Amino acid sequence: MTDHVPVDGPFRISVEPIPTGVTLDVEPFVQHVVEDVVAALLTDAFADRLADLYDAQPKDPHAVERAGDLRFESLVADLVETVSTRIPVYGLQALALAGRVEQLAVPVVAALQAADDSEGSAAA
Repeated sequence: MTDHVPVDGPFRISVEPIPTGVTLDVEPFVQHVVEDVVAALLTDAFADRLADLYDAQPKDPHAVERAGDLRFESLVADLVETVSTRIPVYGLQALALAGRVEQLAVPVVAALQAADDSEGSAAA
């Protein structure tokens, strides 16, 4: 396990610093979700709705849809309800993930607080 990959399974999670905090890369989880979505779209319950959605695309790109016409949003909501939205992190990997996030976030938060303090002092 590298320093940037505190979680190696069942879904690999890597942590990288950014100027304002950290990013969690959960690509394996997203791939799993996309596979679930594609599998769901191949079922009768969702395939028909996807076809209806395609057929219902407005011919006029400037047409305003009414709330009852929001088939895309409805399909997305139902698919989100169908697929997994939780990433399991087991045992010591949970502590490794927390430690890595803390390791990267502490200096960033300290710098942001220092910047806020200096702006507050300048305004006074």
